[in-house]
Amino acid sequence: MKTIMLFDYLEAVRARKAALGLADTPESVEAMRNKGGNRTPAKRVLLRRAARRAKAAGKTQVTSCF
Repeated sequence: MKTIMLFDYLEAVRARKAALGLADTPESVEAMRNKGGNRTPAKRVLLRRAARRAKAAGKTQVTSCF
């Protein structure tokens, strides 16, 4: 087994993303987001409930397609 440090791993990930031309801009993240077309009904219910709880608590909810 090989042990790596998290910081080193994240640096390697950033380097690979840069080499591939992937950027962490909100637009690029949204473009890669799962649009939910194949989600199960149970997962859709779970996401709706989470959105309602976040709204009731006054928290910013994570964008999800359900």
